[in-house]
Amino acid sequence: MKKLMPVRLGLSIFMMSMMVAVQQASACPFCYGAKDGKATQHMAVAIWFLFGAVMSVIGGIGAFSYSIWKHGRMPTPPHERLIEDLEKDE
Repeated sequence: MKKLMPVRLGLSIFMMSMMVAVQQASACPFCYGAKDGKATQHMAVAIWFLFGAVMSVIGGIGAFSYSIWKHGRMPTPPHERLIEDLEKDE
């Protein structure tokens, strides 16, 4: 019976901490649909900021892909063409 005491103490401390955590985890006004709350306004700003960050990354990938595509379509420079012609003759 003496060995069971630390287990019960630990279990009771865990249950008390869970009760406190559940009380703190109540939903914010944004979750309830409050349109006038400060949390709602801040959440809207955060969503737009993250949307802008994602779109800038996607835009950067698109611009990089376009530059690679454009560079790949450029004609061969004259000095490289000369080297290719010399290698063909050999």
